Amino acid sequence: MMSCDKVREEKKALRRAIRAKMRSEWTEEYRQAVSERVCRQIETFLPFVRSHCVALYCALPDEVDLTAILERYQSDKRLLIPRVEGDDINFYTYQPESLITSEDYKILEPTAATEEAIDPAEIELILVPGVAFDLHGGRMGRGKGYYDRFFARCPHALRAAVTSSLQIVEQIPLEPWDEAMHYIISDGQTYEVRD
Repeated sequence: MMSCDKVREEKKALRRAIRAKMRSEWTEEYRQAVSERVCRQIETFLPFVRSHCVALYCALPDEVDLTAILERYQSDKRLLIPRVEGDDINFYTYQPESLITSEDYKILEPTAATEEAIDPAEIELILVPGVAFDLHGGRMGRGKGYYDRFFARCPHALRAAVTSSLQIVEQIPLEPWDEAMHYIISDGQTYEVRD
């Protein structure tokens, strides 16, 4: 069993390697093509088709862009996006006209009042961004732990990683609190993760 310090060092090295790879290959044209393919995969992904309440995200420049899903399904499903609040994230109903770019993370976030946060028990599916994933369900985020803490509050929801094939690696070094994904949706295909 690796020590937590060793795992953290391995994660740092992997983040650097993935970011270097992304800098050389992740052009705007590539991102658009990957995002279109991933959005098509999501539209036929049965847990998405069957879910009424879905948590997504507004993408950073190095993430798969889900704008097409947000635009196409905002009147058919209850779509939610996160806002960072202290050490946690909470999800709010997607309302494009009320989004602002956060000072800290430079990402679009909802401006809804805190009491409008959605009860995690209502969420059926979470489409999850990340820096890298493996086909065992391992996820490496940006290192702040927001999503892992949220997953602990929402254990019943299915978790589907949203990623490009560039970001799939053989093995993510995991810490005890890292939560596994149930599915990996990439521009190549969708994988169901088996325990």
